[in-house]
Amino acid sequence: MDVFREVSMSPQPTNSLTELGQEAGLALKSAGHNVAVFESTTAGLIQAALQVVPGASSYTTCGAVTYGKEHAAAALGMDLSTSSKPSDGAAYKSSKIAWTQSVAGHKRREVGATWCICESGACGPTFNYSDITAGFTAIFVTGPVERGILVQSDSNDREANMWMFAKAALDLLAACVKEAAATKAEASVETLLSTREDRYGGVEVEVTGFETSTPVRLFALELRQGLESWIAKGKKGIWLKVPLQAASCVGSAVTQGFQFHHAKQDYVLLTRWLPDTPSSLPKYSFTQIGVGGIVLNSKGEVLMVQERVSPIPQFQGSWKLPGGLADPGEDFAETVAREVQEETGVTGSLSGVVSIRHSHGFRFSQGDIYVVVKMQATTEEITLDPHELLDAQWMSAEVIESLVADPSTDSLDGKVSANNWNVISNALHGSLIEGTVIPNSRGGKPSMLYTAPKPTGAL
Repeated sequence: MDVFREVSMSPQPTNSLTELGQEAGLALKSAGHNVAVFESTTAGLIQAALQVVPGASSYTTCGAVTYGKEHAAAALGMDLSTSSKPSDGAAYKSSKIAWTQSVAGHKRREVGATWCICESGACGPTFNYSDITAGFTAIFVTGPVERGILVQSDSNDREANMWMFAKAALDLLAACVKEAAATKAEASVETLLSTREDRYGGVEVEVTGFETSTPVRLFALELRQGLESWIAKGKKGIWLKVPLQAASCVGSAVTQGFQFHHAKQDYVLLTRWLPDTPSSLPKYSFTQIGVGGIVLNSKGEVLMVQERVSPIPQFQGSWKLPGGLADPGEDFAETVAREVQEETGVTGSLSGVVSIRHSHGFRFSQGDIYVVVKMQATTEEITLDPHELLDAQWMSAEVIESLVADPSTDSLDGKVSANNWNVISNALHGSLIEGTVIPNSRGGKPSMLYTAPKPTGAL
């Protein structure tokens, strides 16, 4: 859900500060909250309307009026000036939306207030952009609830717009305070987030108590409160796991600064880096593993296949090694054994690893590690899978070598690529990398350790 919405308004006669501030002031007092106010075009009307309500000292903190971002640093203690002037009226209004959000969030944390409201726009009667002919302002409220409005006036009457914008800001503040109070009452029943601090100064969060009937605003409030606590404690990376049944919460998490990390069939994981430094959170896996098999029969022949559809047109119809992409939890030999049996019906056992190729820029911008292993066939009869392959044959080394394509050719149809032949030749005549089963330090399935063979006589 976008925290900013656009509203169109017409100025109405208003000259009572009490009338403007009463609802918001009473809501703040009832909730036991306080507020910081940072204004621009309303020139202090928001703060004045809040302070005129009896008992205002219980909820007012501080505020400032700044007019012109280039001079705001002196009052705000922060430089939020833009590097270049917006190109048109639309960009100018967008800059005001960004400005109010940035100031409100920063000053609320700095002041330690429950709420912060920030307003900035242009009242008229003249404007710096020819495509702006009437007053407007961006108003943002941040706290247990965050809401923003872009108020579009139909008038360029300066004073009338100032009063109208102040009323819109105070009405928005009152609505946010009341929504937070109602949400807090609902949320007191049970928590929706389970949390665990990790070893790196971060927090792992999972949405566990969310049902399809649960209002998203309860999740938004609990997450916002959590973020405030984690920021105060100096936490760094926040990992947020949202299960499929809570998918409606994702938009709310994004509006609170979370970014997508990865998605699975039953959940999406989002992250947010809290410090004002570049994120050091690890990226999701960005490399796929493919495995090819040099499978030898009892005659020393190599199993070669022709794919029905090659991923690259140049290789269509070429003879290649059987294999495919590894599934989660598979060792190299398991991948090849599965792929070879699925495609040709041949089974085999691992002899060793022949070679490893590392490439980049594959599908979905993935890296690609292609591992070639040597296997000895335990069954040799070929049963072709016609959905995957055009043909599969046992070939001698001499036949394979005779099919090696000229590197200058554009087509490999019926041929063997020079790279494939080099790998096959090395498997037939060179040393293999040996695989050894070792315990998994994380538990579960044992790991495979691949090492070069020791020289004869080495300890």
